[in-house]
Amino acid sequence: MKVIVMGAGALGSISAALLHEAGHEVALVARGARAEHLKANGVTIEGLANVTAACPIVTDTSTLTDADLLILTVKTFDTEAALQQLAHVNVKAVLSVQNGMKKESQMSDVFGQDAVLLSTSNFSGGVRDDGVALFTVNLGITIGELNCSVSPRVEAICAAFESAGIKAIASADTLSAAWSKLVMWCGSAIACALTRAPTGLVLTDPDGARIATQVIREAGLVAQAEGATVQAVEPYDLASVMAAADVEAASPFTQQAGAVFAKNMPQHKPSILQALEAGKQLEIEETLGDVIARAGRHGISVPSIDAGYRLLAAVNRLSRAQA
Repeated sequence: MKVIVMGAGALGSISAALLHEAGHEVALVARGARAEHLKANGVTIEGLANVTAACPIVTDTSTLTDADLLILTVKTFDTEAALQQLAHVNVKAVLSVQNGMKKESQMSDVFGQDAVLLSTSNFSGGVRDDGVALFTVNLGITIGELNCSVSPRVEAICAAFESAGIKAIASADTLSAAWSKLVMWCGSAIACALTRAPTGLVLTDPDGARIATQVIREAGLVAQAEGATVQAVEPYDLASVMAAADVEAASPFTQQAGAVFAKNMPQHKPSILQALEAGKQLEIEETLGDVIARAGRHGISVPSIDAGYRLLAAVNRLSRAQA
């Protein structure tokens, strides 16, 4: 399979290196110092996989002409600029591993709806200071057609990810999977970013779990209004969180998820906290901001999400102003 991976952060590096090592024809689009490092040293992955791939690094996207699959991995605030760099490419299928529910419409605007797949990723990692990408979580990428079906191309793309050692799930209900991932992400993102503590520590703390739970329940109401069913996202029992009578009854389920992180992934941090610690721009407009906008259209009150979003927006502006 001929693959273009747009973005050389953790997920882009993991996807490109492992697909390349599995025998696929991969071009990894990178820029600046990251591109130079990868050209000189290869794309090194450690953790759940340990490889150094001599994957072609592309800095001039005008040289790209076609692909069976485009994987978008840039930060959400860079999406439109990244897509415009590739608008000339003949793409048979495109998917994104980004957080949020805006990405599919943005990709459709450039490549047309027929090329776009609905996806949500639950594999993750981080890039160390030495440029090595750590592959720490492999709970899968869920892929389906926009019309909620599983097509031969979805099955082929899932097989490609599986050949690379990345768990992949072909699903006719990717909408629910995508929304469930975002619901979970909202809770952990706000709780972890505002406390600056790893997921396991925050979610096993009674107050941390309570805040995350309230955010999850608010985001879950928006998901349901959008036509999704809130499902389990390992290790979160989101269905029980939503079904509980109130936040107090729901919080123990969030603490149970926290205990799994604390035991098995004690240093796990959501991407937003990694960005905050690195002094980088935070992905809040296309995630939390979009959930708030959708809640408004449905007449749903989301006070905890709104408070978290505004605090993180302030942190974003202040930290960047001081940099």
